[in-house]
Amino acid sequence: MLEHFVAMSATFNGHHTKTANPLRSVIRLGEEIADPTAKTLASQAAFTLGDAATTRDLALQAVACAQASGDLARVPWALVYGAMSALLSGQHAPAISSALEGLRLAESLGQPNCAVDHLTILAMLAALRGDRETTRLRLDDAASGVVERGLGRPGSLASWAAACADLAGDRPADALHRFHRMTAGPTWSFSPIRVMATPHYVEAAVRCGKHRDAARAVRHFERWAGTTGGQARVALVHRCLGLLAEHPGEAHDHFTEAIRLHRSSGASYDLAYTELLLAARLRRHRKPRQARDVLIEAAQIFDDVDAHHWRDHARRELRACGYSVEQTSGPPGDELTPQQARIAELVAEGATNREIAATLYISHRTVDHHLRNIFERLGIRSRVELAALYR
Repeated sequence: MLEHFVAMSATFNGHHTKTANPLRSVIRLGEEIADPTAKTLASQAAFTLGDAATTRDLALQAVACAQASGDLARVPWALVYGAMSALLSGQHAPAISSALEGLRLAESLGQPNCAVDHLTILAMLAALRGDRETTRLRLDDAASGVVERGLGRPGSLASWAAACADLAGDRPADALHRFHRMTAGPTWSFSPIRVMATPHYVEAAVRCGKHRDAARAVRHFERWAGTTGGQARVALVHRCLGLLAEHPGEAHDHFTEAIRLHRSSGASYDLAYTELLLAARLRRHRKPRQARDVLIEAAQIFDDVDAHHWRDHARRELRACGYSVEQTSGPPGDELTPQQARIAELVAEGATNREIAATLYISHRTVDHHLRNIFERLGIRSRVELAALYR
């Protein structure tokens, strides 16, 4: 706990060069101690260092230790970092599963602060997918807890999620305004969430013509990413530098390096999003063939992670490049995505769309959208036929 306090104190004060050694010490001690709190702190340390795999492993160890000792009260907090590790590595399905399970347990155990943590993680996941309606629903559910109890981390994460939803809605000025409000006051001056949100802040600032502000933010982000050593975050540095670069060759080099590091770190969602940004730049410079090559992969990845808004955006870009895009969701019998499979199970159990939306903290419209795709993929026409498949 002492090493954790030293590391996080330095992090919150922006002294990132002083954080690496105590953070690694927290991880080492957490791995040695069969205690759920120690392992959760170690998981948080690994997340701060950008090590998604170690974050996940320690979170799972914390859950196992808590369950073995009958101390279920520790499980929801460990699942926060189980979800965050998957979010860091771009694995949205396991992130949603961890956050939903953590939310269910937190509510049943009377842990409202932890429940708000999970709600804002779920809001962030919806925002990254471009699902603005579900983002709003989840943020509305979390809002009273954030305000009434002054919860810092979920409050910052909620602002970040709302800004990402604005970017998905092609409202970069609104997103930039949210980021500025997020950093208002001394409490947020060096918030870790603020630093993590830098890539989206840079995108919003560049789209609004605020290149000087974006460059200043990137310098701070680059120092932080360099001290943590996480490939996933170094890749985001190169994405930011690619957005800022004025010379096409320099921009191409940064985007290429970002894509290489995304692949190396396994951050599939970030890979697709970087490819989408690169393709937009290539189209502006009248290079449709090169844009098409990266958009094909981006559209497929977005489809795989249920980011339908961005998949459709990538497909529109492909059509603008003169590429014919199939609109079908796949032949009947294709494997359902994890989100679709869970909705299908709930339908088979007799749940209504309203009950499914409440269970999964998504909008009715999102449930309807998934059901249409489920019916098409499975070659069926009704809930009765779907229920029959699960008997």
